[in-house]
Amino acid sequence: MYETKLIEAKTLGEAWEKACILMMREGHDRWVEAPEYKTMTKDLPLIIKVSEPFSEPRLSPKVNTTREQADDYSKKFIFGSGKEKENSFDYTYYSRLRCYPDCKVRAWLPSVTDSDEELKEEVKKISPDGKCVVERIDQVEKAIKIFKKDPSRRTVVMHTWIPYRDLMKFGPKRENASSPCVVLVYPQLVDGKFHMFVVMKTNDLYNAWPENAYALTTLQKYMADEIGVETGSYTHFSVSMQIYQDMYKEAKKKFNL
Repeated sequence: MYETKLIEAKTLGEAWEKACILMMREGHDRWVEAPEYKTMTKDLPLIIKVSEPFSEPRLSPKVNTTREQADDYSKKFIFGSGKEKENSFDYTYYSRLRCYPDCKVRAWLPSVTDSDEELKEEVKKISPDGKCVVERIDQVEKAIKIFKKDPSRRTVVMHTWIPYRDLMKFGPKRENASSPCVVLVYPQLVDGKFHMFVVMKTNDLYNAWPENAYALTTLQKYMADEIGVETGSYTHFSVSMQIYQDMYKEAKKKFNL
């Protein structure tokens, strides 16, 4: 059965180990085919709930990464690298979360029907020449300011998705491009504790999740400290969490499966 599974753990390290064992035992055998790879995977929609994400171990001793690497990744995730190119992808999470390009004209459009002419007329009311006015938005800083002003706010959502680009997988400009796996970051401030909820479209559980969760919880603490509150739980949902076939043998040996 291909159905959503749930992992509950105290620490990030414990959560990763439980999730890997579950995936190897119950993961759905799913073939994936992309321009850069073709492989079988163990795959499930998976929710991982961590009650104390800052208790040790934040990284399991079994992961294929070091604390130094995780700290460096987290720093770039939150503050950027100061360089135009910092990884093999054509985007960074820093750029998508803290330098998000949005259109000020689009922001003030009313509900739009399927009429292109209606859309054009409404755009002209705001921008006579019909051009979009792009502004780079620091979603993290805006979220912090909102929580400081209204701690009860439930609608603070940060996202990375740019539909026109990220849905155009087979367009000429997307042949060698990537879309972000972290799609939604949804913090909640409840009873003085700052909880973090994250949605990812796909996630390499075995190799990437440890650093992803480490960085996202580091962002959680950064925001909590800026707001002046304690950190709470961390909940991570990947619609397609997977372990790739080339890691099956290593995972089975590591977890005595």
